[in-house]
Amino acid sequence: MLWWNGRLGDDFEVSKIFVVAVAPYVIWVRFYLDGVAARAMDAFRPALAVSDEEFSRLRYELTTLPAPLTRVATIAAIVGYIANAVLLPDQIIAQFGPSRGVTAVLLAPVAMFTLAVVVISTAQAARQLWMVDLIHGLAEHVNLLRVKPFYAFSGLASRTGISFLVLAYFIAAVSPDIVRDTPLLQVLIVAMLPTAVACFVLPLYGMHLRLVAEKDRLLAEANARFETVLARLHARVDGEILTDADQLSHQLSSVSEEREAISRLSTWPWEAATVTGFLTTLVLPVLLWLVQRLLGRLGL
Repeated sequence: MLWWNGRLGDDFEVSKIFVVAVAPYVIWVRFYLDGVAARAMDAFRPALAVSDEEFSRLRYELTTLPAPLTRVATIAAIVGYIANAVLLPDQIIAQFGPSRGVTAVLLAPVAMFTLAVVVISTAQAARQLWMVDLIHGLAEHVNLLRVKPFYAFSGLASRTGISFLVLAYFIAAVSPDIVRDTPLLQVLIVAMLPTAVACFVLPLYGMHLRLVAEKDRLLAEANARFETVLARLHARVDGEILTDADQLSHQLSSVSEEREAISRLSTWPWEAATVTGFLTTLVLPVLLWLVQRLLGRLGL
């Protein structure tokens, strides 16, 4: 439409049409994350003490946003677009149409649909990650020595956070002038960074607390055994009964090694590679931007 009315001119300016890439990206992300969530649910199945019918219900709710929430998110997107159209500065308006009203109507089909897709996807992501915490709470027993099922949802949490980061960095890189002059975009981009971190950490924090409690229980049992063996050894020494001193010494060493092994067990429900990938996505673009700005100031 912008080419048709001559507003784009002869040059291809990505900064003016970047918004058309947002909705397809978000829709793809939504379906992709729903697939990740379904596979994570299947991987977490051994830890759940629920019937197959209950499991199927939870799996469906994990991957489906209820219709009432979808309608509320759509209304919020429409209101947000109208508010943003009113607040847009004149220099942005002039790039797309002769007046504020014409520009609002011209951009409405793409911008309103895009905003609705973003809001609905965000609502689904928030509900999905809330359900992860709920599903974690249904785990009957937490075994620190068999933690693989408890890592199942870390990939979903990490990828959800990364999807917000990629969108924020894309918009900021492609159209910094529009971001600078559009209040709604500024709020969304700034909010996406803490939102991405929250997406990764908060859904898994409840399981982290359960793993911590289990680790404390195991350490308490190991300490009790260590205390028992130590008391027996002291009794032998005090009574000058040294016939089984070597055996007690070996038992003491074994229990001590057990305590050290338990103390080294991780209580965070994710693998190191998952954390590394998330932090790299979070920090690397910012570092590259800072380096670029520094080199620019130095004239290099």
